[in-house]
Amino acid sequence: MGFQVSYGLENNIPHNISHVNMIIFAPQIGYAVWDSPHSRLPMNRFEILSEGVVGSAFHPGGYLLGDTLMFRFNFKPVHGMIPFFDAGSAALHTTLDNQAPEISGHTQFFSQGGFGIQRFVRPGRALVFEYRYFHMSNAGIQQPNHGFNGSMASIGFRWLLRAHHGAR
Repeated sequence: MGFQVSYGLENNIPHNISHVNMIIFAPQIGYAVWDSPHSRLPMNRFEILSEGVVGSAFHPGGYLLGDTLMFRFNFKPVHGMIPFFDAGSAALHTTLDNQAPEISGHTQFFSQGGFGIQRFVRPGRALVFEYRYFHMSNAGIQQPNHGFNGSMASIGFRWLLRAHHGAR
């Protein structure tokens, strides 16, 4: 279980004219599908997460509401920190399309991928720092479907019901 708070910013590339700035609150619940602390692979844990999306685009305006299916790959601990990579996609209901011509329609898909670290503050309790790159569009449901790309920085906290290996 956990939560993250993210700040997202639309990339400044051609046709991205709205300069979208958003803040997202993301409650999480997940399940460790595979956990092998003695694995010879650099990865030793695979998780599937459901991550809520409750957000606001304070520029140019609008809200975001949905859920992300996220796949997280944890690597072996390095100096008390656990690096990870994750990727997933969310289905969103948003009013951002009323203000940003890059997207059309209230239904959007929010695909994302990134990397981060978990720093355990005590067994089963970790601070999370993460960067994600994202793309938001309606997947061709409605035209035009330009979409936009952006970057997000997040900080969060996780409670692991079973202590993660390396969380000492």
